[in-house]
This record gives sequence, structure tokens and C-alpha cells, in this order.
Amino acid sequence: MRSIALTVMRWIAAIVAVAVGCAAAHAGRKTKSPKTRLNMPPGWTWPPSAKMKSDGQQCLARLTELGVTWEKGPATPKIVTPILLPKMAIGGVKLTSMWKKGPFPMDCYFALAFAERGAAAMRAAGVAEIRFAGIHDYRNVAGKNILSRHALGLAMDAFEFVDDNGDKHVVKTDYRDGDETLWTIEDNINDTGAFRLLLTPGNDPKHHYDHFHFEARTNTEAVVRRSARAAGPRDQASSN
Repeated sequence: MRSIALTVMRWIAAIVAVAVGCAAAHAGRKTKSPKTRLNMPPGWTWPPSAKMKSDGQQCLARLTELGVTWEKGPATPKIVTPILLPKMAIGGVKLTSMWKKGPFPMDCYFALAFAERGAAAMRAAGVAEIRFAGIHDYRNVAGKNILSRHALGLAMDAFEFVDDNGDKHVVKTDYRDGDETLWTIEDNINDTGAFRLLLTPGNDPKHHYDHFHFEARTNTEAVVRRSARAAGPRDQASSN
């Protein structure tokens, strides 16, 4: 009986040793996370190519020509031509951060999109101020292994707009009620062709129910049109 007991104990010890060894091996093995797709504009690479740098210099010259006050920004992850706007205003439209403290690095092409056509479209809608939450933010698109255009300094999330009368237009609460100013902003910006993409509660109610996502178009890409918003109070009224 004693020999049988010893044999059983040896078996148990052997099993435990194997289990411990497997656990240790598993713990030491590195799990590879899915590779993030860079989501660069066509023809863009990282590090930036000589052509990208040259195009960036042309963009800066165009900003100066348009009278935009800018400064060279600090080296920022994935921003090809980083700049700062000391006055945080373009074309008569003030850019105000709601929560974060600046400075706010951005790619030259983002500022150029507003300087050439975006700011005029906003002014035509009676907008004097854009209240935003973020521009550069090194992160992926929500729920995907794709680098956000925020990481390239080419996008901005705007939650509120202030008109010439000082009235505030809040995307989360006013858009679905057919707010004339918000809907005009959407139409005007889409018509400019200066932005690759504009996401709103109308074309992306799941992820952009409370803000407008402005995504500047670079010199190598086309406009991406999302499906039109569903008919709301303003459209219904105009059809009566």
C-alpha cells in the first residue's frame, strides 16, 4: 500500500510540474496586438518623403499669402507639417477649445482647408466661433486598428457653434430639432470641397451624435461623401 501511495504522489507531482511549466511558458510568450493601419492620404508615407515636405512648404506659403498668422509647430507624431495658430482664428472665425489648454498643433493642410474655403462657408452660415474638443490626438478610429486622421493633425471635433448674435448652437441637442445654423453649416462645408469628410449626427448618428467631425482634404485625395441626413423638421416644413 505504501508503494502505491508513493507512486500516486510521484504522478501528482509530475502532473503539477508539467502544468506549472506550461503556465510559465504561456506567461512568457508575447501576444502580438493587431498592427495599426496608418490611414495616410494617398502617396503619403512615414517618415515623410521629400515630396511631402516640399508640398508642406507650398502649403505654408499659401497660408501666408492668405494672411493667416501661423507659427512653426513642434515636431509632433505623424504630423507632416506641424503649425500653431497663435490667434486661434482663421478668416474671421474664432477657434475655441472647450476643455483642453493649447497650444494645438495641426497640419498645415487643416488650416488651409479653412483659410481657402471653410471659414467663408462658416461665415456665410453666420458662424463667428467654433467650439471644439480636439484637433491633434494620437489615437485610432474608435473600435478599429486604423489610425485616426486626428493623429495626423488633419481633423477637428466641434461640439458647438456660436453665431454673430452670440447665440450658441449645440450639436447634441439642436441638430435633431432641425437647427437652421447647424444644417446650413453642414451644407456649406460639404459644398466647399475643401474637406475630405464631414461626419455629423445626420450621416453618422452612432459615433457623431453630439459633434461635427471636420476632416481636411490634402492635395492628394478626393472628397468622401457620406449618405445624406434623414429629413428633419426644416426639410419637412419646406415641403409643405
